[in-house]
Amino acid sequence: MLKLVQSRLPPRSYLAYKTLPKPRTMSLMHRRPGGGFLSFMRALDDFDNSLATRSLDSQFTAHSPRFDIRETKDGYHLDGELPGVEKKDIDIEFPDQTTLNIKGHTEKSTSTEGDEGSWWCMERSTGDFRRSFSFPAPVDQDHVEATLKNGVLSIDVPKAQVAATGKRIDVK
Repeated sequence: MLKLVQSRLPPRSYLAYKTLPKPRTMSLMHRRPGGGFLSFMRALDDFDNSLATRSLDSQFTAHSPRFDIRETKDGYHLDGELPGVEKKDIDIEFPDQTTLNIKGHTEKSTSTEGDEGSWWCMERSTGDFRRSFSFPAPVDQDHVEATLKNGVLSIDVPKAQVAATGKRIDVK
């Protein structure tokens, strides 16, 4: 005769319920151990690297104006934002046949009449600026035209006309 031995283990359904992982709630922030400190150190390293990769000339440049450049079949057209800059403060030159340099200076007047109020923020760029553009082929520097109107500097740079004459080379 066999005797049935009653087990002291809980029913299987109870065991299955206990071994299932608890449902997790979703966190709105991604968390990693030490994540806050590590991300701060990474940002500090990125800042240090950006300073190290700049040239000395660009470190002291107050700002770099934005330009749109369009190529046509006859040349290039540049439009740059220079609000508050006067014509006399802009210098445009070609150091070689394919490079255009634009330099200038801008200042803003800050009225300090009376002691009313204090600055919260100063976002406008002032000081010296410089932009340099390299064209893929020589340009016609003698026919470049530049105009400044409503804070937009427009420059038309014609492509140089290259004579397509052939030349025969005799073999000796």
